[in-house]
Amino acid sequence: MVVVRRLSRLFEGRPESVGAARAFARAFLIGRVSEELADRAVLVVSELCTNAVEHTASGEVGGKFVLELEVSPGRVLVGVVDMGAPSRPKLCFEAVGVDAANGRGLFIVEAVSKAWGSEVVRVGRRVWADVVGASV
Repeated sequence: MVVVRRLSRLFEGRPESVGAARAFARAFLIGRVSEELADRAVLVVSELCTNAVEHTASGEVGGKFVLELEVSPGRVLVGVVDMGAPSRPKLCFEAVGVDAANGRGLFIVEAVSKAWGSEVVRVGRRVWADVVGASV
C-alpha cells in the first residue's frame, strides 16, 4: 500500500478557486489527520489562497497558484506558491480595525499555526504555514 503524504495542485488565480482549494485540501486531509487539525489547515489554505488571488500576480488575467500540502503525525505543512508581488507578506496592523472588511488573513494564519513565513521561488513567492494539532 502506498501512503501519500504530500500532494499539490495548480489552480487558476480566480476567487472561485479558493473554494476549490479548500475542498481539495479537506478531501486530502480527511482520514490522514484529526478533524480539528484538518479544520485548522483548511482555514490556513483559505487565507493563503485568498492572499495569492487578491495581492499577487496570481490574481491577474492568466494567473495561477499552486497549493502544496504535506502531512506528518500531528501536523500539516501548507504552502501556496503565487506568481509574485512587489512586496513580501506581512502582518498589517493598520488595516485591522473593528470595522475592517479585510486584512485579518495573516493574523488568522499566525494564530492557528506554529510558524509561518515566505520565500522567493523561481516563479514568484511561496508562503507556508506549519499547522499543528492541539497535542503537538
